[in-house]
Amino acid sequence: MEALLASIGKNLFVIFGLLAVGGAAAMVASRHAVHSVLAFLFAMLNIAGCFLALGAEFLGMAQILVYAGGIVVLFLFVVMLVEMAKGKETNKAVFTDQARVVTPVVVAGALAFLAVFKDAIFGPSAAVALTLKPGLAEGLDVARNNAQAVSRGLFSDFLLPFEVLSVILLVALVGAVVLAKTERV
Repeated sequence: MEALLASIGKNLFVIFGLLAVGGAAAMVASRHAVHSVLAFLFAMLNIAGCFLALGAEFLGMAQILVYAGGIVVLFLFVVMLVEMAKGKETNKAVFTDQARVVTPVVVAGALAFLAVFKDAIFGPSAAVALTLKPGLAEGLDVARNNAQAVSRGLFSDFLLPFEVLSVILLVALVGAVVLAKTERV
């Protein structure tokens, strides 16, 4: 029995990874938006399990708090707003005309982004997983205190991308509210 538990412990990453892939597949294959959100929640919890199995406690807990907590609630909120707006008639011709204009602009923007940041995205990986500036890493054992190391790196060198992501999520929420807004009589 102990050998079985030891082998399960060694393979937790694989088990959580397969469950996460299954949740992602269920999310894409589901016909109902609420079921897709629940499958997304299942996938995010299993990804957190993968992080915990690798010993990255900070990332595992951040995954649970940010994605499994905040993002899923945001998605459910958007789904409820969109469901309320389904009864409202829309002019599909206007939307189709807008999509014909917006789609090439978005594709061109994505290609330009990839062209500019090609080396950063597809370049060689770092020799060390987490490197902090000498002043930030002073007096810190990164192997034992990975939560402190990640937070020091996140809130010093990567503060701008962190804040940009929060603004993008805010814009998505406002866009969902605008799209789902019903006219008051």
